[in-house]
Amino acid sequence: MAKRPESNFEKGMLRKLKAAGSPWPSQVDLEIEPWTRRGASSRSTRGSSNEQPDFRVRLLWNGDRYEFIAEAKNRSTPSVIETAVQQAKRYAEQVGLPAMVIVPYLDDVRMDRLAEAGVSGLDLSGNGIVVVPGRLLLRRSGNSNRYPESQPMRFAYRGATSVVPRVFLCKPRYESVSSIKAEIEGRGGEVALSTVSKALARMVDDVLIDRAKELITLLQPDALLDKLSENFRPSKRLQTIKIKSGLLLPEIFNKANLDRSKPRLVLSGASSQDRYAAGLRSDEPLAYCDDLAAMRTAIGKAWQESERFADLTIIETDDRTPFFDARPDPSGMILASPVQAYLELAAGDKRDREMAQAIRQRILRDLK
Repeated sequence: MAKRPESNFEKGMLRKLKAAGSPWPSQVDLEIEPWTRRGASSRSTRGSSNEQPDFRVRLLWNGDRYEFIAEAKNRSTPSVIETAVQQAKRYAEQVGLPAMVIVPYLDDVRMDRLAEAGVSGLDLSGNGIVVVPGRLLLRRSGNSNRYPESQPMRFAYRGATSVVPRVFLCKPRYESVSSIKAEIEGRGGEVALSTVSKALARMVDDVLIDRAKELITLLQPDALLDKLSENFRPSKRLQTIKIKSGLLLPEIFNKANLDRSKPRLVLSGASSQDRYAAGLRSDEPLAYCDDLAAMRTAIGKAWQESERFADLTIIETDDRTPFFDARPDPSGMILASPVQAYLELAAGDKRDREMAQAIRQRILRDLK
């Protein structure tokens, strides 16, 4: 049985695996070596293809011996791990050994994905999971990432750039990057084409969209909402004032947004909740404004700042995300989008989170 020479990639991975050590040093002995090409009489991994697994992993635990076929990658993004899982499972089926992946880092979310797929995993940071159905389940996590990688558009799901993932919750598929930009602008957003491309690259890495075919398609709307919620931060407040104008709310909005292609005043997501889900909030309405000085001029003599018995609390902000995909109400008010309403409420108390779940279901239902 001849061994093929180790590649630089394999040498590097073996060196880092040795440095990390076994995730279970007092319980498990690990032996890892480059995959040995079998002779012609043995089952090959890809027929006549030159592709083959990267490593053979032997594990000794409590007197029992287990052997795995392993696919290794030098990145740990969800898309890379998903590719490794599929490759390892193909090889496992062909050679009759359990599948394993080896990557720089496995956190609990990635381990959960491996467990769901029935695939074992080791990382270069001392974490690991071993899955042998009906026989063995080992798991060790918590070691920090020794090999953090720079990811495209780190804050793709937060702030101004978040309009790119948000627009997929308005329309789930697009023909091109430029059509995404046009859709964002049509819904009141502003974004550079290069920013769209970078955000899409991050979404591909996170397996949220598919760009393999002619269309750019949303794959996991549930997971996208989770990403947006995890990364959501309230808009920065430049000023906050309370007004008592004597006007009805629709009148305030009509005056503030008169003759404007993009609204200057938008009801907050939390205050827009009753338009998207059952239930009423008892707090006074809150709205976002991009220019308080212009608002005062537009409202005119009716503008009166007051801390008591206020009609409306207004937050001035230079963050345009609360204005993205804002929707006119028949009364004349401008409502925050369902996504903005969901994100604000999901960051609130128990009652708010219950309302957020109802809006979430509406968003997902409307995508079908």
